[in-house]
Amino acid sequence: MTNRSKQSKLIFELSRVQKEIRFKEVLDKAMLQTYAMDRPLIYRNNLCIKKNQFIHQHKNGRVFLIEQNQNDSKERVIKELH
Repeated sequence: MTNRSKQSKLIFELSRVQKEIRFKEVLDKAMLQTYAMDRPLIYRNNLCIKKNQFIHQHKNGRVFLIEQNQNDSKERVIKELH
């Protein structure tokens, strides 16, 4: 077995807690980069009942459930959540 530092461990060698910490670090960085570009964070959750529905979370705190037209990619706000 080789002697590796914490940063060079492979993902499958990490404990569940270590994986969660690493994931949160990467996610936080990605969120900051997305907001710095003035783009919303886009994800799906249980409110997205159709395949073309997404959540758009903006850095100002506003959150929308949107539906994307599969033909032309235009987005329509279905509901403002926050």
